[in-house]
Amino acid sequence: MANGVSMSKRAKLKPARRPQFPAPAPAPSRPRVTQESLVRNALALLHQEGFDGLTMRGLAECSGIRAASLYNHVRDKAELLALIADAICAEIPPIQPAGNWRRQLRKLAVQFRAALLRHRDGARVFAATPPLSPRRLRIVEQVLTMLIRAGFSAADATAAASVHNSYIVGFVLDETLERPADRASLRRMRGQARRWFNALPREQYPTLVAFADALARTSADRHFDFGLRALLAGFAMRLPRKRT
Repeated sequence: MANGVSMSKRAKLKPARRPQFPAPAPAPSRPRVTQESLVRNALALLHQEGFDGLTMRGLAECSGIRAASLYNHVRDKAELLALIADAICAEIPPIQPAGNWRRQLRKLAVQFRAALLRHRDGARVFAATPPLSPRRLRIVEQVLTMLIRAGFSAADATAAASVHNSYIVGFVLDETLERPADRASLRRMRGQARRWFNALPREQYPTLVAFADALARTSADRHFDFGLRALLAGFAMRLPRKRT
């Protein structure tokens, strides 16, 4: 044959083996994102970075998604902050409107403050958002119901509820400003404050120098309770006197 291979030999040639390629790796599955998971991630990011470091881009990165995908679940940062505040409110037990109003408002305030302190910059989140989310509205509803049942007018009940909320959030804002991270830092800060007060000119600030130790040993818990009791006592003065 011209090509040098006979027909019989050609028939015995085996077909070429098809190359075996590895199967393509499955595409990595994207994390399942829900509004609830985003809020959990946002709380974690708040703890890590603080209020100023909580960004939509940062939340997207720690959630493993693109920033644009966030807006399928959260309209904007304002809504995200409102959702964070609502999640913190879930940690506050409900109050019984039928109980003693002063005791119940004091208990609520203590639990509210504790919830804010559990989250870095929690008070800043509340100060930056209106009370329009479901769990925050639940608290407002309970407080107003309690005050109305106690005998407050509608105007005084709404004013008292607003001032009560502002006192708690404002107090926590103030106490967490430059708050030491540990006991050792707190002792060091108190020592510095004591030395600073003692170094003041006694003839110009005699009371401050005399109270240097007391001022340096200020207890946030004691001050919160002192102010809260005074606030509730002031509310009580607005109640109409019962006829005998």
